[in-house]
Amino acid sequence: MATNQIRKRKRVPKSKRRKRDARPATKPLEEVTNETKQTKRKPQKKAVPIPISDDPLEKNIPENTPMPEGYILVPKGDVYITRHCRSKTKDNDQIVYVVYNRTGKRTLGIRVPEEIHTTVLASAAATKESRANAVESKDKKDRSKSRALLEAEFPLMPAETLQIILEHAFLKGSGRVGRTGMISDEKKVLLAVEAHIRHVHTPYETLLEGGVGRMKAREMVRGSILAVERAWQGLLEEKEVIVLD
Repeated sequence: MATNQIRKRKRVPKSKRRKRDARPATKPLEEVTNETKQTKRKPQKKAVPIPISDDPLEKNIPENTPMPEGYILVPKGDVYITRHCRSKTKDNDQIVYVVYNRTGKRTLGIRVPEEIHTTVLASAAATKESRANAVESKDKKDRSKSRALLEAEFPLMPAETLQIILEHAFLKGSGRVGRTGMISDEKKVLLAVEAHIRHVHTPYETLLEGGVGRMKAREMVRGSILAVERAWQGLLEEKEVIVLD
């Protein structure tokens, strides 16, 4: 009697059984690694303390500091506007706020009174053409001076080479040796010529590509650089003279 009361277990169709027993396929290790790389967050840049200004009329602040009433942000970029906004604000005995980014490693601009900023903008517009002409005139004088120094120091330098050096090393805004104000003009000319010879007339680049260190490669081509320099300077190497009795 008890046996009759036992219910028979209902059979599950094979198709459904396979679906129920099926488990998600294991992903290849490469896919898992790629997904981990994509979801991995980049480490945040560590903030540094904002320096304290020594100028009583300047104050360094983070970018999230509320804007003082009547002030406006002057972004970095235009040297004329930034310089005159800063000087005119101080002349008016008002504070110039130097704004730093959230990491404290870079300045974003300055905050100055809005009225002063408006005045400087008008002045910049009125003097734009005259300032551009003055800059162009100065650039021409600088190029002429650099050319004269090159011709005087290296009289046998090919004309096309001289032009290449002028356009490369002395290009305005390039940040190259010819534009630095930290060394004399004569030193700039010499370094510019040496850099050109190193990259064009020696195997320096090939040495670097072959794994030679930068300083070692420079040492290895130093003799070749001096030889080309002497040739362009018109200096003849002294030859040993043997006197026969």
